[in-house]
Amino acid sequence: MRSFRCLALVAFAVTLGLGPLPGALAVSPDESAGALKTRVFTIRYRDVDDAYGLISPHLGPRGSVQVQPRQKAITVMDEPANLAAIAELIAGYDVPPRAVEVAVQLILASAGTGGAPPAPPPIRGVIDRLSALSTRWNDYRVVGDARVLGAEGEQSSLRVGDDYRIDFRIEEVTDETRVIRFKPFELTKRDLSVEGNERYSPVLRTVLNLRDAQQFIVGASKMERSNKALFMAITASLQQP
Repeated sequence: MRSFRCLALVAFAVTLGLGPLPGALAVSPDESAGALKTRVFTIRYRDVDDAYGLISPHLGPRGSVQVQPRQKAITVMDEPANLAAIAELIAGYDVPPRAVEVAVQLILASAGTGGAPPAPPPIRGVIDRLSALSTRWNDYRVVGDARVLGAEGEQSSLRVGDDYRIDFRIEEVTDETRVIRFKPFELTKRDLSVEGNERYSPVLRTVLNLRDAQQFIVGASKMERSNKALFMAITASLQQP
C-alpha cells in the first residue's frame, strides 16, 4: 500500500509540474534512452570499403553505418563511446601510403672444379650466408644490382641487369611489426625469339613478408644442366615521412 501511495505522489507531482519529490532519482531523457550520435568520417588515403570492414565489428547493438563511395565518406550512428573508439581506429588506419626503398641483387652461383676468384665486395655478405647453408657453390657472379622507391598500395617495376625484371606490389605495411608485405613479387627473364622479338618469361612468382631493413635471400631458379643456381637478395627499407 505504501509503494502505491509513493507512485501516486510522484505522478501527481509530475502532472502539476512540481518536479521530482525529494529523494527521487532524476534521469535525463538522453541517459534513459541511451542517445545515439551521428558522425561522418572522410577517408582520405585508404579504400573506403576496407575502412567499412575495419569498423563494422566495433559497432554497438543499435549502431549503423552507411558508406558513400563517391564522397569517400562513412556515416556512423552509435553511442558516443563507440563513436570515439571508431574514430581512433580510422585515425590509425587512414594514413598516407608509406614509401619503401626496395634493393635487389641477383647472384649467379656455380659449382666449379677450379679455384674461384675473390667475391666482389658488394655481395660478400650474401656469399657468407649462402656458404653457411651449402658448400656446393664455390663461384659467385653479380648478375644485376638495382633499387627503386615504391609506395604502399602501388605497383612498381625495376630492371636488374640486362636480362631480368622485377614487378611487385607493396600490399601493406604493418606498423606494429614493421613488416612489409609484397603481393605479388615476380621475377621474369628477357628472352629473344628467332625473329628478334622480346618477351619476358616467368622465373619466380611469390608473396613476400619482409621486415624493415632486413636482407632476405631466396633461390630464384636452379639450372641442373649447367650446375648453376640464381639467387636473389632483397632488402626493403621503410622511408621516413
